[in-house]
Amino acid sequence: RGFQRPDEDGARNPSWTSRSNNHSGKDLSSKPSWMKKEFFKEPPPARRDTEETQPEVMPRKPSPAVSRERSEEDAAPPEKQNVPARLLSDTELNALGAKLIKAEMLGNKALYEKLKAEIEEARKARQSVGASACPDGSQRGSRKEEVVVLMKTDSRGFSHPLAEPEQDVSQQRRKTKMATHNKDGDRVRYFADDDRLSLKNMFEREKLTTAEDQNAEFARLAGKARPSTSQDYDFDDAALDKAAEHDSSAKQDARDRWKAIQEHKQMSKALDKCRYCLESSEMKKHLIIAIGIRTYLCLPAHQSLTDGHCLVVPQAHVAAGTLLDEDVWLEVQVFRKGLTRMFEDMGKDTVFMETAVAFRHHPHTYLECIPVPKEIGDMAPMYFKKAILECESEWAQNRKLVDLSKKGLRNSIPKGLPYFSVDFGLQGGFAHVVEDEKDFPSYFGR
Repeated sequence: RGFQRPDEDGARNPSWTSRSNNHSGKDLSSKPSWMKKEFFKEPPPARRDTEETQPEVMPRKPSPAVSRERSEEDAAPPEKQNVPARLLSDTELNALGAKLIKAEMLGNKALYEKLKAEIEEARKARQSVGASACPDGSQRGSRKEEVVVLMKTDSRGFSHPLAEPEQDVSQQRRKTKMATHNKDGDRVRYFADDDRLSLKNMFEREKLTTAEDQNAEFARLAGKARPSTSQDYDFDDAALDKAAEHDSSAKQDARDRWKAIQEHKQMSKALDKCRYCLESSEMKKHLIIAIGIRTYLCLPAHQSLTDGHCLVVPQAHVAAGTLLDEDVWLEVQVFRKGLTRMFEDMGKDTVFMETAVAFRHHPHTYLECIPVPKEIGDMAPMYFKKAILECESEWAQNRKLVDLSKKGLRNSIPKGLPYFSVDFGLQGGFAHVVEDEKDFPSYFGR
């Protein structure tokens, strides 16, 4: 019979070998009765290699492929890094939206996905600013205070930062009457802040103050001044003395700040719901035809007046063409020349119209391009001239019809005034200053 490899049980207790050599069947491993204890040593208990002793595991060197994978994993950046995204302004979001639409039109999917991800991160960053935690562990409110530069628009349409108030209104509770005449009876000042303001400050205040501000100030003083009047002391003198009683510069600064805050809120609301801003959710991007650097060409959202009716829209949110920057206005004229030549090749004339009204609602201006047949284009100047002369009331402070053939729109209409303008191809047309917006229809010219 061949050799048989003992299993683990047989190796620990080799009873079959004892039985084969010992025919008596006695266990030789037991202690003999005649041997003393000090001369007999019991064999140590068998150790189980799998339970009591653990083999010493030598560290194995990883293979080059495994080490390369581990080094790449260690060097690879994490999938989501807690790096806060930079907050983008409305102008930067508008520029990204223009690039996104251009990439979509060109079919560049890689650039489109990249710009789309950047816009989504910027919007999420704006939303997460209000819900971020404070350094001390406390949670902020759902809305975080937004630090903005308050702007004020003057009568000419220029916007400038609001001046910082010189002193707090709460520090000026006591009304101090300022002396307007000296001992000899000669007038030395009219208002309490005459000595505080220099000639330069007074000139800036005069230029930056609108007619609405002056009317509101006069109405406020007239409501407070109710003394008895006579032939020599009329109501205007009473209002003047009331204004000279105390220095109201701090309160006026507070009113200007409140008006600037309200104007900023209205502007933000108008930007969110604007149909012509590229980053707005109300924008219908499928109507866009071409995008320039600062303007774009699109189709109207409503029913077109004629075949080829299109709009030239500035990317920046501006209320009128007279308020556009010079580079934006030049790009609008480039679109105008291109459209005129294109429709001339098709045997048509072009009529360009712009209606800039309701500035308090912060509208987004655009230039309408309406192609018409040649016979209608020849008669269009006469019809528009007659309609402008007959619009609104008979009596007006400004000329009803302004000729744009010599100076153009930007040199003929002052900034900040509502108007309607029409041009015929590359030739100048007419403009009309809107004095009463209630009497001037919004569909004029169509």
